[in-house]
Amino acid sequence: MRVLKRALAIVYLAAAIVALGTLVCQFWGPYTYRFMLLLRDTMPRVVVTMCAAIVALGVLIGFFRLMFARREPSCVHPAGERNIEVTLAALSSCARAAAECDDRVMVEHIEARVQGSDESRVRFKVEAIALDDKDVASLAASMQQRIEKACDTMLGTPGTTARVRFLPSKTTVQTVEVSGE
Repeated sequence: MRVLKRALAIVYLAAAIVALGTLVCQFWGPYTYRFMLLLRDTMPRVVVTMCAAIVALGVLIGFFRLMFARREPSCVHPAGERNIEVTLAALSSCARAAAECDDRVMVEHIEARVQGSDESRVRFKVEAIALDDKDVASLAASMQQRIEKACDTMLGTPGTTARVRFLPSKTTVQTVEVSGE
């Protein structure tokens, strides 16, 4: 999908350059008469028309994507109950407190996203640094369980999933001695 998007962006950019360049050169500049003669032929006129159509279609798609984009929900509705809202900030704070219970972990970043059609589930992505390299898998599993239990208790119903990822903790310190002479 990423390659397709990149290819479409390149086609759109080339079409915009051709369409706008032809428009500018047709009305301004020292070669306006030559562009008028060039556009009398069928093939250049078809190319410029297709490029203008591609640019117009791109603008139209961008407009519709902007107008009909869904906003990212900022609250969770536990068990699908629309009258109860719990903000993602409160859940993130609860998840951070649960993740930092262990002294062997330093939490770097927590991202929370609302999931589900009824906005009743929340998914956490936790990036942490393990200060102890021993048994990182069990450390991650216990941290995941603590986060899910704390947030489920806060919501009053199960609806939390957490993914824990440990960042590299190795740093290099370089010491340079300078003589006082």
